[in-house]
Amino acid sequence: MPETTDISVAGISVEELNAKIEAVLAEMNADQGDPMIKALQDDIALRSYHVEGLVNEAAQCFPARTALPARMNRFPLKYFGFLHRFILRFYEVLFREQRGVNLALIKALRESMAVNRQLNEQVQRGQQKMVEILQDMQNRSTAQHAALAQMENELRELREQREHSKSLT
Repeated sequence: MPETTDISVAGISVEELNAKIEAVLAEMNADQGDPMIKALQDDIALRSYHVEGLVNEAAQCFPARTALPARMNRFPLKYFGFLHRFILRFYEVLFREQRGVNLALIKALRESMAVNRQLNEQVQRGQQKMVEILQDMQNRSTAQHAALAQMENELRELREQREHSKSLT
């Protein structure tokens, strides 16, 4: 059996197809204006900025200490500089692995946020592309339906002319 591109053979009329496309487009347009979706997108952006701020704050705390906290600047430590240096060196050695872990976590969070941002942009572009494709399909379907109607009219006219010429002979 030869392949056919006539969608009415597949059990779907042009009008039904156009109605389905219009319904999907209307739903997508309604979703774009939905305040809940807008609020959700704003919430995602706000949370993203909040997480980015926390990562930046953690990155600021990452370097090794170069000075002791003010509460440790008391009598015995205040006058012995070598003790200051010893305590700072002890802190550096004690927390070296933890700083490495923290640095790795900061890098991972930044990468994760970049991937998340990229995925959100791709989803938005995909939704826009889908709307464009559906609108293009609807336009093509309407144009094909009009061309089909014109061809049917021309075919009817040709049949009428043939019948009229047969009746004359």
